[in-house]
Amino acid sequence: MNSSASSAGAESFFGFFVAENSHPVLRNWFLVSSPWPSIAGSLLYLLFAIVIGPAFMANRKPFEIKGIMNLYNAVQVIFNVYFFHGYWTYGWGSYYNWVCQPVDMDLDPDSLAMRFNTVYYHAYLFRYVDMCDTFFFIMRKKYKNVNVLQLTHHAIMPIFGWHLMYWAPNGHESFGGIFNALVHSIMYTYYFLAAMGPQFQKYLWWKRYLTQLQLLQFVAVFVKSAMVIAGISNCGFPWQVSLVTCTLTALMLVLFSHFYVQEYMSKKKRSSVKSD
Repeated sequence: MNSSASSAGAESFFGFFVAENSHPVLRNWFLVSSPWPSIAGSLLYLLFAIVIGPAFMANRKPFEIKGIMNLYNAVQVIFNVYFFHGYWTYGWGSYYNWVCQPVDMDLDPDSLAMRFNTVYYHAYLFRYVDMCDTFFFIMRKKYKNVNVLQLTHHAIMPIFGWHLMYWAPNGHESFGGIFNALVHSIMYTYYFLAAMGPQFQKYLWWKRYLTQLQLLQFVAVFVKSAMVIAGISNCGFPWQVSLVTCTLTALMLVLFSHFYVQEYMSKKKRSSVKSD
């Protein structure tokens, strides 16, 4: 590809991300009208997780917050079931095309599109609640869990969520949202049962399969986004939004794959060596 073609490609990519292409209603909603609140929230999260939190806990014993965590896990399950139900009822289970779905710009407050947008907005706001995962690890001094995967995931999601709310709050790339809601519903059910005590451990043999489901999620979203970028799925959905999704999904796939190898395959190998 020559330099002029590359320049044109870059211009068409960045040229899409202007206010004129944003959603005429949602771009005025709280925390959507500007990217700066999301950026500031992510930076504050990293500051607390890396500097403030560990410094605060340095001379303190781990907090006993089992009750709070159980409540938090239950709230996560309830809200993610709500998200999944909304995505399915107002889009993916009704009139959405699973091969390629354009952004529905119906602005009627009672339309399926606007109801879908409302659920999507609530899920976007909930990304800030998800940050509590890290805070609980710090309060319990489980610093091993505050790793690159944890920090990257929770720092990126509010910014990524804002970008979807501003330019494409429904349509093709919301597939990642419904899949994510399903995974989170199962994942926090697991956490809820795990926090109930040792007597539930015999029912929690499926942890590794939960991680495999997360990997499947990233692969499915990556392929679905790549089809729009390649022009295989052509319905008018902005390929620029799919390219951002594809890039982020590829990063998450690498990080979660590394976690899976370290958590299951490497541990199994070390256990085998010890046994020998």
